[in-house]
Amino acid sequence: MLSDQIAETLAGLDKEETISLTVQAILKGETPRNIVLQGLFPGLHDVVRRYEKQNHLYPDLYKASIIFHEALAKIKHQIVAMETQPGVRGVIGVVSGDMQDFGKNIVHMTLEANGFDVKDLGKSVPTEEFLQAARDGADFIAISIMTDTGVEEAKKIVQGLKDTGFRKHVIVIVGGAGVNAKKAADIIEADGYAADAAEVVEFLKILFRADKPS
Repeated sequence: MLSDQIAETLAGLDKEETISLTVQAILKGETPRNIVLQGLFPGLHDVVRRYEKQNHLYPDLYKASIIFHEALAKIKHQIVAMETQPGVRGVIGVVSGDMQDFGKNIVHMTLEANGFDVKDLGKSVPTEEFLQAARDGADFIAISIMTDTGVEEAKKIVQGLKDTGFRKHVIVIVGGAGVNAKKAADIIEADGYAADAAEVVEFLKILFRADKPS
């Protein structure tokens, strides 16, 4: 499929070819969801992994992000037209004290591409803002954690949800460089942990059945 080629060209930082293949994929009938989850995201994630291993410099990471955004823009109108289950709303943000929001931004875009209504709270978000989102009726809260201190901040959010009586009414999913599945369960007491944007989407689909026919 062309999605595999899209992943390869984005990972190779080939902007023109990535955009060209994205357009071709749409014309040949590939779904926007498949293009994003099987093409654009894996390609970008490959660059991120190499950056983390110091095989890429920051300018490469920035270039990959630009390519991702420009390719995504080519299929934006198809994404908007996708049929999704109505009513599922959530928020996403980086915990207080953590400033790196690259991964959070990718997750946000991927969730929107899959039909979820997600409000971006930004980076270094105070606990109270997450709690207010629950009061405002959010169905899920996605928390990005980049440091050990961030783990403790996420724990405060979950405890705050318990104290205010909203814990049973909102799903909490965490991810980021500062957390793993064990910390998510044992320390934060989140409902789920995701290693990347695709896992966030799949986790929420299972819980909210967003892929169930209307």
